[in-house]
This record gives sequence, structure tokens and C-alpha cells, in this order.
Amino acid sequence: MNLPKPKVIVLDVYETLLDMSDIERRVNDLFNSTKGYALWFEIFMQYCFVDSCTGQFHAFPSIARATMQMTAQKVGRSIKAEEIDGILERLKYLPLHEDTQQGLSLLADEGFRLAALTNTPEDVVCDRMESSGLISYFEMVLSAESIKKYKPSPEVYQWAIRKLDVLPEEALLVSAHGWDIAGACCAGLQTAYLQQNRQILYPLAPTPNFVCKSLEELAGQLAEESRYPASA
Repeated sequence: MNLPKPKVIVLDVYETLLDMSDIERRVNDLFNSTKGYALWFEIFMQYCFVDSCTGQFHAFPSIARATMQMTAQKVGRSIKAEEIDGILERLKYLPLHEDTQQGLSLLADEGFRLAALTNTPEDVVCDRMESSGLISYFEMVLSAESIKKYKPSPEVYQWAIRKLDVLPEEALLVSAHGWDIAGACCAGLQTAYLQQNRQILYPLAPTPNFVCKSLEELAGQLAEESRYPASA
């Protein structure tokens, strides 16, 4: 199937644009385990999905705190509320991946509209983007909290493309998370999987349209006009 060249590129934020290594180290230290972060993040995402599936909605930071407490119980550790809050506060100060700014510049120079789509509260993401200088690249910063659902619920991507006034196939979702790619595919968007750290694709989901190690590499792939029909 020939797909049109995307009109808008929609980017996930945490892990995709921002480097979570500092949080990983801190969570591993908190649980005294090299797998502490992976376990917590798995439980964290699981209960975001539970909220979406059951029609409930709890704020993203609240789920993060609750699941960190659950993880502590699972690994037999006793942790204090202020320890959890100290780690979650660091989400406001995460560094960019090395190539993020250059990659966004290349995509913008190619004429793509850029938007961010995140499960994190909008004010937290906007503050970090403003302090890092990223905000100028984005036409919109969209948070799933606006519709009280979490990615990868198809409703989140459908809402985003309505806000951006494009058809699903005219939008390209870029993410380092396999579950995000699966959700966007099911909502009809084109997808680009950004290979970061130990994230993996879900083998039973549709194959992403692009696989790349950096935004710079994605920009190069998108510049290959042979990928698109002449009328695109």
C-alpha cells in the first residue's frame, strides 16, 4: 500500500526525546536492584492501561507514585514518600538525547509540522521543553490527560490527529516504545520506531513504517522521495 508523505510528525517525549537514564539509576538505587527501574516502569504502564481499559482516570504522577509503592512491596523494600517524590521531581529536569535538537531541526527544515503527544501532564512537558529550548519546534504539545485516556488507547491518537486537522495516514507517530507504536498503528497512523536503550517492539503488532536509531536517521529516510507515490 502506498502511503502519502506525512504532513505532521507526532513525537512521544519521555525516552524518545528525553533521556531517562538518570531516573533509571535512581530507581535502581532505591530498590537496590539493577532491574528495579524495568520492573517499576512495567507496572507503571500496566496500570495506566488498566485505567484506560476500565474507564477510570488517575493523574499520571499519581499512578507513578502508586506503582512505585507496589514495586517496593514486590521487591521487599521499604521506601518513604519523600524518596518517591524526589525521583519524580527529576522528571522535570531530564536531559535531551544527544541528537534530539539536531534531529528536530532537520525535520523542521524538511517542512514537516511537528507536534508532541505524551501521557505526562501538559504543564510538566511544556516547562521542560521551554527550559530546554525545544518548545519552538512544536506546533502543539498534546497530553492524553485532556481526554482522560492514556496511550496506547486508539482514542488518544484519534484525538491528536483531530486537533492537528489531518487524516490518520497523514500523521507519523515517532516513539521509542513498542506499545506506543502498536497503538498508533491500530489508529491508522504511520509509525517510526526509534531504537533506544532496551526498548523492544511487540512482535504481534503491525510492523512500523520506519525503524531508526536517531531522529537524524529518520529525517534521512523521510527525504527519500522514492518511498512515496509521485502524487504525494
